[in-house]
Amino acid sequence: MLSGEIIEQLRASLDPLIRTVLIGGVPLIIIYLLARFVMPLTRTYRIVRFRGLPSVSENDNSAKPVAKWAKHLVLLSRSISTGDESDEELIQRFFVMTVGAFLGTFVVYGFWTGLFDRDTFMISHLVDRWAVTISLMAATVPYFLMRMKLHRVRIKNSYDLVPAVNTLLLKYSEYRGNLYYAVFETTKGLNGDILNAFVGLLPSLQGAANSNIEEAIELFIFRIKTTWSIQLGILIHKSEEQGDNIDQGLRWLIADMSEVAKITEELKSENRETMQLAYMPAILLPAVIYLNQFPSMGKSWHYYFQTPLGIRMIVFTLLFTLLCALIAYMIQKPRNEV
Repeated sequence: MLSGEIIEQLRASLDPLIRTVLIGGVPLIIIYLLARFVMPLTRTYRIVRFRGLPSVSENDNSAKPVAKWAKHLVLLSRSISTGDESDEELIQRFFVMTVGAFLGTFVVYGFWTGLFDRDTFMISHLVDRWAVTISLMAATVPYFLMRMKLHRVRIKNSYDLVPAVNTLLLKYSEYRGNLYYAVFETTKGLNGDILNAFVGLLPSLQGAANSNIEEAIELFIFRIKTTWSIQLGILIHKSEEQGDNIDQGLRWLIADMSEVAKITEELKSENRETMQLAYMPAILLPAVIYLNQFPSMGKSWHYYFQTPLGIRMIVFTLLFTLLCALIAYMIQKPRNEV
């Protein structure tokens, strides 16, 4: 039989390997199962959509939620990127970022708080409620960052849409109701995100293969998400599907947008005070930590960064500070709409 000393040496040698397998292996199994379950569904959704056949959601109500979130992620990703990645690649990238944020936070928090210390580690630490909760909150960060970028894109597009529609009306009259050439010529004077929004309409307006005017309009509206973009999308759809002349509709749309733009300018000043209050936690947090050093004889630093309870408090405070900053970012400039 092996002596106790040899067994202890083997345990000490294998302990890092066992902990690595437990800490990293379980999440990898979860990723594998997600890939096996989720990606075939998104792949089916993409193939069916491009073939122009009825989607899975039309034939099976139980698949509706999958189609909805897959479609939402595709619209969100396409609205903030200019690449030519496939729908499947966009969804895969999102899952990699989300799972990476979860695993990174889980591992850092575990070693920071001593949960994964070699002398005290137990299997139950892998499902520690605080570690899992904080990691799940961190896993939502990639999505919220994408939403923040989308919000910035939409705000900018809501203002750029006014001159773009003015140009579109001129080109539409110049090319005697030919919407494709009107949009094509309009894009020559645009740049940035509003350019991407209008360029996305061109393949469908030209009648390219694997393109659908309704999907192109849906993406166009999603990139701007204002009442005016919805009305413009309806006008474009009428022009393409019914052959209507939309000259008068564009004129009414321009008149409405110009009037609302004046009201929007007045709202900017009203939001400044609220925006300043929302940024306050980002300033107060480090100030409180620093000032607490003096009455606590320097012990507050140890409490905040070297005790599990203090670390949890700091992490939650940082997350809520990030939430306040997100709110301030979203209200600092109102969207140009009714």
